[in-house]
Amino acid sequence: MICKKCGNQLNDNALFCPKCGQRIETQTQDINRNVQPNINNVNPAGNVRSEAPPKKKHTVRTVLLSIVGTIVVMFGGLMWLGSQASNSVETGSSAVSAPSEQRETGGDIPTSSEGISNEVPSQDALNDTVSSQDSINELLGYIDQAEEFVTKAWDDYSEVDNEEDDVERYKMRRDIIATLLSDLSPLQQQANAVKGLDANLATAGKEYFNMLCDSEKAHYEIMNFFTDYFNFMYTCLFLRPEGEGFGTEEHCNELYDWYQSAKEEYLAFDSYPPCLEGEWKRYGEILDLNESIAFKEYQAIQSNDWLRLYSAIYMSNRYETVEELQYEEFINCFKGEVNLLNWQRGISSKLADEIHAYAEMDEQERRGYEFEYVRTNKILLDYESIDTIYPALYNTYNAFVIIKTGCASGSRKIIVEAEIPGFTQKYQESFTLDSAYRAIYIKPPALTGDLDLTSAKDAQISVTISEQDGTVIDTKSFPVKIQSKYDVDWYTDEYGIATKDNILCYLTPESPAITQLKRVAIDEMSAMTNGSMESIVGYQSTGFNHYVGTYLQAAGIMRALYEMGVRYNADSFSLSDGHQHVLLPADVLEQKSGLCIETSLTVASALQSAGMHAFIVLPPGHAQVAVEIWNGNGEDTSGTGQYFLIETTALSDNWNNQNVFINDANALLEEKVLNSSPITYMNADTWYEYLSAEGTYVIDCDDSRVLGLTPFTN
Repeated sequence: MICKKCGNQLNDNALFCPKCGQRIETQTQDINRNVQPNINNVNPAGNVRSEAPPKKKHTVRTVLLSIVGTIVVMFGGLMWLGSQASNSVETGSSAVSAPSEQRETGGDIPTSSEGISNEVPSQDALNDTVSSQDSINELLGYIDQAEEFVTKAWDDYSEVDNEEDDVERYKMRRDIIATLLSDLSPLQQQANAVKGLDANLATAGKEYFNMLCDSEKAHYEIMNFFTDYFNFMYTCLFLRPEGEGFGTEEHCNELYDWYQSAKEEYLAFDSYPPCLEGEWKRYGEILDLNESIAFKEYQAIQSNDWLRLYSAIYMSNRYETVEELQYEEFINCFKGEVNLLNWQRGISSKLADEIHAYAEMDEQERRGYEFEYVRTNKILLDYESIDTIYPALYNTYNAFVIIKTGCASGSRKIIVEAEIPGFTQKYQESFTLDSAYRAIYIKPPALTGDLDLTSAKDAQISVTISEQDGTVIDTKSFPVKIQSKYDVDWYTDEYGIATKDNILCYLTPESPAITQLKRVAIDEMSAMTNGSMESIVGYQSTGFNHYVGTYLQAAGIMRALYEMGVRYNADSFSLSDGHQHVLLPADVLEQKSGLCIETSLTVASALQSAGMHAFIVLPPGHAQVAVEIWNGNGEDTSGTGQYFLIETTALSDNWNNQNVFINDANALLEEKVLNSSPITYMNADTWYEYLSAEGTYVIDCDDSRVLGLTPFTN
């Protein structure tokens, strides 16, 4: 083959003339590619313009996506170069580690950096080698065509019709990046094979292609995830049965069948990138709530149980809320990848310019020259931290600090340390970073032993990032307010009404204080029954009928509280306020006083400790306990749908005296209605009317295990 410009003899497979740099036309005519990514696009300058994901067809996600769309578009035109981000830092080391780790991707995407060494040459080697002009021109030709490929790819992406079906549009754009990678791969291999370059220039050329190809490959992976995830949304998630028929056998069966199908598809889903592995696991746990919802609904239908049904409805609402939040976390991860890609693309573009400038230098200028934009193993650090911690809700937090990071190219091992002095132990973990975005979630374990958490205090979250040898890379300190152990947040913009369920963190069935309460309760039961009942057995046989057995255990707990000196505190209680002071059961017993919510949590903890099924019932401005009545079969605790309502305000009244409970227990033995004690029986119709009152909320205490809302322990 002959170069049309200078007449130089060429190899048949040459892309450029090494003598004059002319691009061979027969090759450029083959660059008709379908190019396009997924949720964002990069222009030749390296700027990423992000597009909002499709809208889920229900009200909550519709609102969320309009917000996310606005936020994501803000990334257009940003160039993350470390120092330009207020909470970010670009950092690196003169020591160079091994090449980027290879990671599997969906489809036939070529791996980058194949056969490439990132070894840094010595200064003598840099000085002793002189590049031939032909070799320089050949390398510049490959770099120029790579830049054209990127420009063409993102131009094609932006031209994808936004009116296209959502899933198809994202698929088309993902495939653009796949094609871009296929185009870049042979260029990278040929550029790496160029002979006659000085070691400095050869290193810069390899770094350019490493950074460009590895970053695009990482971006492809997250786009591939979103393409598959949006398909999962439309073909599965959006088909979740709506709530109009809640409480019918048909709805229950539909929900359970849908969950089984969704879970099967979820388990088969394997295109999530490493940066989303933890988020995808949490998504599966959220999806599993539907199994509990369907089972609870089934039990409610079988037993005409309004408490279970309302609880199932509220759990379904919680699922909607937390599923939306997890979806937003996916988007946040995508935005993190966008930021990293912007940074990498900006560096690789400037490195291409710097290589061109280097080619224009004379031999003397090149000697000792250090490429500014060779950033192998340089990392970008961005931080997000929490500003308030509620110790009682410790187990509800995923993280106190999130580090958003990634390498410009290559890979790097770091050690992350974090602690809140006086509150947590020191957290320490090693991570290997590469060209893909990574979010590191940090939540140090609480200190052991006694902590003074009786009042709020200001503290600092200290974070240190180091090399493996201990050399400090970066340190950060974030202010945080640690509320007292008695504080709870009923309502936040993040979780809304679903936060009410977090009060389950105040249930302490295993605490020594509850064990002591049960001992006193046994004495009270023995006194009321003349020694016929001398143990709390839950739903096991008591020698009485199932109504009396359940009633006496609840009465014993109420009497024990009274005899231990606990009295009802009539101070105001409201669920509408964002912040509430709530004593733990042990503190109620120690201080011998409690609000309705505090005494209700104490009673519910004792019932739970006995293996009995309790609910926290929250009428407007009040809190009560409901306990399910034993069903007469010790091996079957599936539920009867019959409950006693326990009014703990009676702790300051003669209403709570022993004779009242004895009289009502005898009434139950004679199958008479009881309405004189603080423990009352309500039938299904009465419960329906009671729970239908506006503002009433029901929390199933058994959901503490389902939702993972366990008490703070250290």
